[in-house]
Amino acid sequence: MAGFSGFFVDAGLTEALAGFGVSPYIGRVFAVAVAIAVTYTINHNFTWRERRAPVPGRRTRYVAVSLASIVVNYLTFAAALAVISGLRPVIAVAAGTGVGMVMNFVGYSRLVFRDGKDQAA
Repeated sequence: MAGFSGFFVDAGLTEALAGFGVSPYIGRVFAVAVAIAVTYTINHNFTWRERRAPVPGRRTRYVAVSLASIVVNYLTFAAALAVISGLRPVIAVAAGTGVGMVMNFVGYSRLVFRDGKDQAA
C-alpha cells in the first residue's frame, strides 16, 4: 500500500507539474519529497505498525534510506528521459520506482522498522 501510494503521488505530481510546463527533472524533486512524507506516514501507521514504538532517530534513518534509494531511482528516471525521446514522465517515474522499490523495502525492514530489537542507532 505504501509503495503504490508513493508511486501515485510521485508520478501524478511529476506528470501534473510537467503538464503545467515545469521541467520533469525539477518537478520530480518536489514530487519525491511529498511522496516520502506520504510513504513514511503509511509505513509508520500500517505497514510496520507492530514495530512502531517510538525510537529515537527513526525518522532520520527513514529519510536516509529514502534518499539513498531515490538517488538510484532518480538517476534511472533521468536516464530514461534522456535516452528515450518523447517519453512521458510517468513512464520514467515507473522505471525509477521499479529500481528503487527493493532498496526501500530492504532498508526500511533492516534499518528503520527492525523487529523487537529496534533500538536507537
